[in-house]
Amino acid sequence: MGPLELINRTDDELRAWAVSEDPAVLEQTLEEIWQQIRDFRLYAGQPRSAESEHSARLARACLQAATYSGNGRLVVQACRMLAYSLTANEQYEESLPYHKRAIEELEATGDRAQAARARLGYIVALTHAGKYREALAVASEAEAWFKENNDEVGFARVCNNVANLYDRIDEHERAYQYHLMHSEVVEKIGDQEGVAKSYHNLGICLAAMDQFEKADQMFQNCENLSQHLEIMELWAQAIYNRAHLHYLRGRYIDAFRSFNRLRQHFQQTGSRRHSALCDLDEAEIYIQLNRAKDAATLAQRAATQFLELGLHREEAEARAFLGLALLQTRKYAEALDAFETAQKIFEVEGNLYWIGLLDLYRSEVHLSLARWAEALALATQAKTVFERMGLPSKTILSLVQLGRLALTLDDIPRAEALTAEIAAIMQKTSLPLLLFPFYMLSAEIGERKEDWHRAERFYKLAADDLELHRMRLHHDDLKVTFLQGRNAAYEALVVLALRQAGQGQEQELAAAYMWCERAKSRGLVDLLSQSLTTIQGHTESSLQAKSERLREELNVLYASSQPQVRVSSTAAKFETIAQKEDELTRILREVSFQDPEYTSLQQVSAATVETVQQMLPGDTTVIEYFIARDEVLVFVISRTGARFQRYLCRVGQIMSIQEHLAFQLEQFALGEQYLRDHSDQIFEGTLYHLRQLYRYLFEPIRTSINTPHLTIVPHGCLHVLPFHAFTDGTRYITDDFEVSYAPSASVLKYCLEKKDIEDAQPCVIGVSDELAPFVEQEARSLASMFPGSVLLLNDAATRSAYAEAARRTSFLHIATHAVFRQDNPMFSGFKIAGGWVTAIDLFSMTCETNLVTLSGCQSGVSMVTGSDDVLGLIRGFLYAGARSLMVSLWNVDDRRTAELMDYFYNTWRAGARKSQALKIAMKGIREKYPNPFYWAPFLLIGKD
Repeated sequence: MGPLELINRTDDELRAWAVSEDPAVLEQTLEEIWQQIRDFRLYAGQPRSAESEHSARLARACLQAATYSGNGRLVVQACRMLAYSLTANEQYEESLPYHKRAIEELEATGDRAQAARARLGYIVALTHAGKYREALAVASEAEAWFKENNDEVGFARVCNNVANLYDRIDEHERAYQYHLMHSEVVEKIGDQEGVAKSYHNLGICLAAMDQFEKADQMFQNCENLSQHLEIMELWAQAIYNRAHLHYLRGRYIDAFRSFNRLRQHFQQTGSRRHSALCDLDEAEIYIQLNRAKDAATLAQRAATQFLELGLHREEAEARAFLGLALLQTRKYAEALDAFETAQKIFEVEGNLYWIGLLDLYRSEVHLSLARWAEALALATQAKTVFERMGLPSKTILSLVQLGRLALTLDDIPRAEALTAEIAAIMQKTSLPLLLFPFYMLSAEIGERKEDWHRAERFYKLAADDLELHRMRLHHDDLKVTFLQGRNAAYEALVVLALRQAGQGQEQELAAAYMWCERAKSRGLVDLLSQSLTTIQGHTESSLQAKSERLREELNVLYASSQPQVRVSSTAAKFETIAQKEDELTRILREVSFQDPEYTSLQQVSAATVETVQQMLPGDTTVIEYFIARDEVLVFVISRTGARFQRYLCRVGQIMSIQEHLAFQLEQFALGEQYLRDHSDQIFEGTLYHLRQLYRYLFEPIRTSINTPHLTIVPHGCLHVLPFHAFTDGTRYITDDFEVSYAPSASVLKYCLEKKDIEDAQPCVIGVSDELAPFVEQEARSLASMFPGSVLLLNDAATRSAYAEAARRTSFLHIATHAVFRQDNPMFSGFKIAGGWVTAIDLFSMTCETNLVTLSGCQSGVSMVTGSDDVLGLIRGFLYAGARSLMVSLWNVDDRRTAELMDYFYNTWRAGARKSQALKIAMKGIREKYPNPFYWAPFLLIGKD
């Protein structure tokens, strides 16, 4: 009977065959099947595959047949066959009884040689099942027999298994000694497959010991040899472990690409363990990149998978990473719960490495909660553990934590001693991911000691290290979040440079401005520098199909949930929307990993005082604000000079005024009767807050400005302020100046350098409804003003019609609802027929135009991240090719907006430049409707 026949027989047919068949034929059949299983080259710890699944089914059938035959020797053989197959198929717990039964039967019959060999597989199964003490006891028995009988092959294999066990419990020094013994023997006896496995295991061990270069070489050797020997599962494992090594060495995109490729392989082969391991490792990378939400999703998914598989160590790791993601979002109580759950599992396993790591994580929570004593005790415990284990990277993390605590407690000598310890370790070991915290700690000590040269040197090293890692990130949203919370280095460099500039050193002013620009909108600057390619490229059709399907599903959900009145929709529907948006974002990241052309970035240098002065027209002054350590300061740059002004105010003062101003503007949503009754109070309240903003942010520099045009470059919370509407009580800024805006001077430089679009027609899009009844009138009026315009109105404004019409226009006017998504700003969008165009959609569209006007509600509101990168429709349109945008800061009145647009386009058509046309339009509306709510919502961004 052949193997396929055997596994397809019913239980009764199998019994009849085993009982009636000639014992010699039965024995021969089982031996042939055993050889077939061996030929699959399965091994313990490999990812589940079609071969391992098939082997397990064959082995089960063999055990049934052997049992029915009553032949004890065949039963032992079948037990070993099944134990081997189940272990290779990631069914570790299920394999244990069969391993144990085979060993006991072999010992009972006096076959100690085979019993020793059977113990080899038993060691591995026990290790993967987390039963380490039992595994070491079994290994001791096997090792003694192999030594006693000079069995080099058996001894090599037991060395390999014991080494892997010690690696698993993070005792890597012990593991390394056993790996070396295994390697020496397999090379001596010429076992090529054994050599390939030895390379792989040495790589894992060396990586854990922070010897990255040697580890990478071992994985490369394993990858090459296993491919040559056609051991494809070992080849996949080598790539997997090399991917994690890429992360440890700061090569994030290489790591992401590898994990995405491997996840598909593991999913196809049914390896839940290795698929979950990819999730676990990506979660760790996302934590490093400040993508806490993505990290939490992947860590929770991995923990669930590992729990179902009975892999307790891996489950505990996943829960630890979940805790770190919660810590990043300041959910301290939940983070401590996750760490405690993980700690209990590791304590049962006696895993000192992870116990120390969790002490360090819990120390960070207590530091955040100002519990100094608890934080200090835990960090000290962690340092002791890692020093004993000889792990330099984790020792450094502990020392950095202790250094931060020393600074917090004002113990400068202690902090200095700790940095000296770190420097001594770093001289011996290359640890790229740990340079930034070390540099920052050293710089802060320099500042405390008023050693300004030292402080500047280390802050510069920290900033350079950040930009080195950021350059390695090819996906835009990863670049943006990577810098969140890390801008302290730039802020410090600006403050230190201005400190010296205040003493009359002009070159220090230039240095301060350069650091200011390097801090601002870096992701957007890089994004604008790349040539536009669509999502098609070389991307897998399955990913294209998924992304299109998700876009369609999201449009249906958006339409049914009416985002403009989101409060009326159900929480369940919003949860569905959020899940699909996250899935689409992840798919688009996969696109960028698979198709480098999609995100082929070129490094762009930040603007300097000199380059800004060279690009500026003679009639323009750049007013660039910067927030450093709660201080608002400003640079004033024109063709003829540059100066700065410090200590304008504290950022908290501006945020308080901003909140009060927003309250005044929000009252316009309360209805006509309310406005008639309270219009004077609202007007006076609005003017009061605009006067305060003028006094803090503009009055101190007013006498330095001698040009008719201003370009305002805000920073942080200042991005949402209407500078043009600030007033000294008698005149608004827009009365004296034409005003435009830019996210940064580097972005402005990019916009100014792009040539105007000529010989193209305007495109006007209008989608009206009961909430915006004047949209159609606005669109028709504007189209009639410019003969030859493309007009897409209501049902004609479909996604495909928009995408085609917007490709190249003299200007693009979009009169429709716009929504800013505070929860997910890159899914901010504007309404078209049958759905929405979101900011993320714009990244796969072309929109080469001189001006995009978004006359809908809050079209210009964007989230400003910790790295001062603007996220929202502005980002999307600048990337798609727009030279400038006119957008609104608050929900606009559509009737007055239609009038303002009429003023603007008539004036622009007559030859005025855009900022001048907007100034005249605002003045025209203000004469009829004095409250800034009606005339001041729009601002011009980019090229004038």
